[in-house]
Amino acid sequence: MMSWQRFASAFGVWSEARPYLPLMVEQDEADLVLALDEGAATVQDVADRLELGLVEAEALLRQAYRRHIVDKEVEGDKVRYAPGRFDHFLDYFAKHGAWDEIPQEARQALDQRFLNQFITQQRPKVEALRQGLAVDEAPPNDTVLLLVEVEEMIEAATHIVVEPCDCRRLGQNCERPVETCIWMDDLALEALDRGHGRRLTEAQALARVRWADKRGLMHTGDAAWQERGLGAICNCCACDCYPFRAAQVLGSKGIWPKIRHVAVYDPDRCNLCGACVRRCHFQAFFHDGSYVEIEGKQLAQVRFEPERCWGCGLCANSCPSDAIFMARLEGEGV
Repeated sequence: MMSWQRFASAFGVWSEARPYLPLMVEQDEADLVLALDEGAATVQDVADRLELGLVEAEALLRQAYRRHIVDKEVEGDKVRYAPGRFDHFLDYFAKHGAWDEIPQEARQALDQRFLNQFITQQRPKVEALRQGLAVDEAPPNDTVLLLVEVEEMIEAATHIVVEPCDCRRLGQNCERPVETCIWMDDLALEALDRGHGRRLTEAQALARVRWADKRGLMHTGDAAWQERGLGAICNCCACDCYPFRAAQVLGSKGIWPKIRHVAVYDPDRCNLCGACVRRCHFQAFFHDGSYVEIEGKQLAQVRFEPERCWGCGLCANSCPSDAIFMARLEGEGV
């Protein structure tokens, strides 16, 4: 019988997850990781090490690869497999596995550890950007984008899939939609190769981001996608999504994620419906406790603090009286 302790050590399992390993990982998957301790292996190598038939070994590797328990190394026509990373597996498990069967307290601890690791990984890049230095690889979700900007990205994509939002699955701090992460081109093909992700047509992807916008999710992605290639469009909330949570810890608003727009509010056109107040994640629009009488009705006064704005455009997209529009910040082009 395989020792879960040995597997946990070999796979780098975080202490917070170790009590739940039998729920998260199959016995044969754990045996596979231990067998790969000897080094990257072909299907035949795995069959020999685990005393399996070739068909059984192929099926096991296909399952473990889909679940990010192993990674694949391709050199010409030779394919080898090596152990994956626990955090990559946990990301997959939260989206596609029995995450909700883990006790809430443990889920919260794992979410916090994942967030702390994410902050540690991104901090050097953010500090470099703060100093005006170039970075080899931009932090993920590097720019807050307007709906029209992500629509342009989708229209340029060849391959598109939708994945569950790992941040909202890990954090579970709100009830906003989960199947909202749009992966494009190489990233989409990688998901499909792993055996997950739901393929979308261009029309379906456009409908998905517009639906996410209506449900109160902000849009982020790589603003330099024309040069660097298409990756992901994330549809984010401030309460769960790691880039926004990390940015508030690092104090990096405007640096990461980069902000290219700001809301402009005309109180004379405002009908005080309060949609902007309900949709703003950062209380840039808010009620100050005062009321105005309009046509015999007492309506809560709306106030706007532009320095709180992150430039997502959710307010402007929902304003029925055209009292809000998004202005490009100085130095951010036309």
